[in-house]
Amino acid sequence: MYELSQRRLLLEKRWPHYLYYDEVQGRKLQGVPLERILNLHMPSQGLATLGAERKDPLQTSALELVEILIHESGLPRTCFGISGSLLIGLHSPESDIDIVVYGKRAAKRAQEILFNLLEEGKQFQRYKKHDLEALYVRRGLRRAIRLRDFVAQECRKAFQGKFMRRDYFIRCVKNWQEITDHYGDARYRPLGRCTISAKVRDDEEGLFTPCRYSLERVRVLAGIRSRPPIEIVSFRGRFAEQARAGEEIVARGRLESVQSKESQHFRLVVGEGSTDILMRSA
Repeated sequence: MYELSQRRLLLEKRWPHYLYYDEVQGRKLQGVPLERILNLHMPSQGLATLGAERKDPLQTSALELVEILIHESGLPRTCFGISGSLLIGLHSPESDIDIVVYGKRAAKRAQEILFNLLEEGKQFQRYKKHDLEALYVRRGLRRAIRLRDFVAQECRKAFQGKFMRRDYFIRCVKNWQEITDHYGDARYRPLGRCTISAKVRDDEEGLFTPCRYSLERVRVLAGIRSRPPIEIVSFRGRFAEQARAGEEIVARGRLESVQSKESQHFRLVVGEGSTDILMRSA
């Protein structure tokens, strides 16, 4: 199930104990109670284990991908991890290669190297149009964005594509010491749907999951006009690399208030609704 709303309905019907109301976020979320957690799978440890065990073709390809990134970037092995089905041993021959990159410096360096490797087009290849058409259908984006706009948006990215004819997806996360936000420092309250146009002022955190883009020259096209958001946030990896500083964009998502002890502002959260978008203006 790709849509979060479909997952929520399934949980409500069969496993309601995996849904809870979060006071900080001000809404119902999906989560696992601590007492029900049996194992903790760490991507960095998964990579170490993968290098030591007997490997099937998908595992071999994943390890080769990481080795190339390490060699080309000069980054230490500790900056990388294995995620997705490979991490928990539920992969099939058709599974994607899911990689994690840790830290701001490593994320920027990995993107730079991947752009070079994709330009060479040897082991790494960009998605072709038919690949993006299949991705468009799989994500159920017909109600959100036109196919031609989706193709134009996605072909700019380095963190997804083909490696030796296998799909790969790379998710970048900050190191713990780079995270300054603490749970509970601010309170978030959903205010309804909102559509805006704006200029991206800063994309410094646009490579990460969650990603953040700060905005300027915001104009509310639909929604509460008196509360323009100053930033766009997404907790879904597909909105990383989505916009660049200086670009004019159109976005649609959930408007939220962000209240801390010092101040209040508004943000737009994209990626949790079937019609959410973040794209360059035509």
